[in-house]
Amino acid sequence: MITQDTLFEEMTDISRLSSAKGMNYRVVQYSSYDRRSVSPLDSTWFANEDGFGGEPIPGFEKVLAAPDSSGTGTYLICDARGPGVVQRLWTAGISGTVRVFLDSPDNLLFQGKAEDFFRKPVEILSGDSSLGKHTESFYQYDASYFPIPFSKGFRMEWTGKISDIHFYHVGLRLYDNDQEVESFTRENFRKYKATMIRTDSLLRNPDHRPASGHYSSMNGEVRLEPGEQAVLMDLKGPSSITRFSLRADAGNLENALRQAVLRIWFDDSETAQVNAPLGDFFGAAPGINPYISLPFTVLTDGTMICRFEMPFSKNARIIIENHSAEKIKVSAEAIVARFRWKDGESMHFHALWSMDHDLTTSELDSRASDIPCLAAEGKGRIAGAAALIHNPSGVPTSWGNWWGEGDEKIFIDRDTFPSFFGTGSEDYFNYSWSSSRIFSYPYCGQPRNDGPGNRGYVSDFRWHISDDIPFRESACFLMELKHHGKVEGFSYGRIIYYYLLPGGNTVTGLFTAHDLREINYEPWMPEAFKGSDGWRFVQAEELARGNDRVSFEKDDFWAGSGVLNWIPASGQDVLKLNIPSDKEIRETRIGITLTHTPDSGSLTFRLNGEPVRFSGRDTLLVFTAAGRLLDNHFSGPVRLKKGSNELMIGMPGADGRKTAQIDFIWLRK
Repeated sequence: MITQDTLFEEMTDISRLSSAKGMNYRVVQYSSYDRRSVSPLDSTWFANEDGFGGEPIPGFEKVLAAPDSSGTGTYLICDARGPGVVQRLWTAGISGTVRVFLDSPDNLLFQGKAEDFFRKPVEILSGDSSLGKHTESFYQYDASYFPIPFSKGFRMEWTGKISDIHFYHVGLRLYDNDQEVESFTRENFRKYKATMIRTDSLLRNPDHRPASGHYSSMNGEVRLEPGEQAVLMDLKGPSSITRFSLRADAGNLENALRQAVLRIWFDDSETAQVNAPLGDFFGAAPGINPYISLPFTVLTDGTMICRFEMPFSKNARIIIENHSAEKIKVSAEAIVARFRWKDGESMHFHALWSMDHDLTTSELDSRASDIPCLAAEGKGRIAGAAALIHNPSGVPTSWGNWWGEGDEKIFIDRDTFPSFFGTGSEDYFNYSWSSSRIFSYPYCGQPRNDGPGNRGYVSDFRWHISDDIPFRESACFLMELKHHGKVEGFSYGRIIYYYLLPGGNTVTGLFTAHDLREINYEPWMPEAFKGSDGWRFVQAEELARGNDRVSFEKDDFWAGSGVLNWIPASGQDVLKLNIPSDKEIRETRIGITLTHTPDSGSLTFRLNGEPVRFSGRDTLLVFTAAGRLLDNHFSGPVRLKKGSNELMIGMPGADGRKTAQIDFIWLRK
C-alpha cells in the first residue's frame, strides 16, 4: 500500500533508487510548454511561448470554457486516471485560480488562487498552521515537493486570462492499475505528520540519517604526476558504497579538478559506469563551490561528498587519471556496507559526463539546438542531472546574457512525444527568471554563477530522488540550448546520474582530452544589449586616480582584465571616484558592478555630498559565503552636474582586512 507516510520516507531514501523492485510506475510532467512544438522535424519545435501570456495556442491540455467578454476562460492542466502521486509543483508565476479534484469530480480538494496552490500546498492542504519551519525543505526555490497521493485520479483546471502569466509544471507518478494507493485526506496527513517532520529534518541534515547494518570505512590516497593514473581503491563484493568522500590538492586546483578524471568500474564492466572529471562529478564545477544537498555536499575545506549508493556483486575499482599539468594528491574515504546482490533487481550506479566546447549560440528568435545528455537502453531510472556552463557573453545583464531559454525533453521507453517537455532550463532546475543567485536545496541548486547576470562559469543541478524517472526499455534526455544572443566560444557540459540493470547500454559518456581543456577566462568588455541597452560603461580603474590604499588586480574574470581593489584601514577612510558628465542631468541613475567575496565589506555611497542608496539600501552588503561573483547594483534617482561628479564610497567598520573590488560604473547614454 502506498500512503503519504511511505512517500515521505521515499523523499530521503536514496538506497531504493538502486533497486528495480517497485518500479511499477511511470513519471510524466504536465507543463505550459508551447503547443506549437509537435515534432523535431518542424520549425516550431523550439517555439518559446510557454507561459508568459498571449501564446498563439493556449498552453493547456484542453479548452474547457472559451474566454468570455473579459478574456477569462477555463482550461485543463491535467486529468490523470488511475492511482498515482503528485510529486512536484513548479511555477515562475501563475495568475488566475485553480480547481483541484482528487479521485472523482465530486471530491474538490482545492479551489482558489493558483499561485497559492503551487507555492504553499503543505499549509493549504493540511490546514495545519502549527507546521512552521517543518515545511522548509518541501519548498525548494520555485518548486514544491509535497506528495499528494490519489487512488483513482487527479484533475486540475485553471481559470484565468491567457494574456496573463501562467507558467506551470505538474509532476505526476502514475502507478500500474493494480497498485493500492491511500488517497490524501487531512485525517491521513495528521496520522503521518511526525514522519513529515522527520523527513524535513533529514532533508536539511543529510548526514543525520541513521545507519543500519554492517559498515566499514575504506581509505585511499594517490599522488599523481601529470599524465599518470593510479588505482585509488579496489573493493570486493557483494557490497555497496553508501558514502564516498574525496579531497584533492594541487597548485591550480580549479584546473586539476576538471582535468583529473574519476572512473569507477563495477563488476568487471568493459566500460566505466562512472566517468567524469573529478570536480564535475560532485555537481558544482569548476572549482570548489560549497553547497549542501541530499545526495551531494561540497564543503568549504574542499571535501566533496557523494551519498548516492553504489552496489556491486563482485568488485569495484576506482581509478584517478591526471590529464592536467599539475601534480595532484587525491585522498578518499568510502563507507562500504554489506549488500545482498539480487540478479534482475540490483542496479549499478552510473554518472556520465559530456562536454561541447566552441559552440555558437543561437539568438532568441533563431532556431535552437537540442544538446544530448543521455541515451540509455535497458531498465533503470534517472536520478539526477547537472549542467556545467561557460557563457562568455559580454552582456552584463541576465536580460541579454541568459543562456537557458531552452527546454528539457525527456523521452521514456516508446515515447513518440517527450514525457517531459519543459518551459526553460532554469525551470527544470527549479528556479526562474534567469536568477543569478547562489543557492542550494536538498534536490536542486546553483552553487556557481560568476556574473554579472548569468555570464561566466555556471553550475546548476537537480536530483530526482522522490521524483526519479524509471524506464523499462530506454531513456533519452535532451536539453535545448537557446540564448538571448549570439555568443561564440560557448561551452555546455552536463552530467547525468542514473541506475541501470547489468546488460543495459549507454550511448553517451565518451569524451576526449580536448573536452578536458583548462579553465580559461577570456578578456571581455561589457556590451550594451537588451537589459544593458542605453548604458555606457567606464572601468573603475579610470576613475580612481589619487586614492590611498588602492591597487589594481589583473585577471580576465573582470571586465577590461582588471579590477580596482580598495582595502580601507578604518571606517573613516573613503574611496573617491570622479564620474564625468558632459552635461547637467537633473534625474538619472548610475550603476556599479562589484565583486562579492567572503572578504568583502559593507559599503555606503555619497554623490556630490548627498547620500545615495544602491539596490534600495543605505548600506550595501557585498559579502558572499564562498568563491567570488560579480553583481550589478543600481542607484535611486540622482543628479549629475556638468563636469566631474564625486562618488564617495565608505566601509563602516573597516579594519584593514575587508575589501571592496569595483569592476565598472554604469552611466546612461
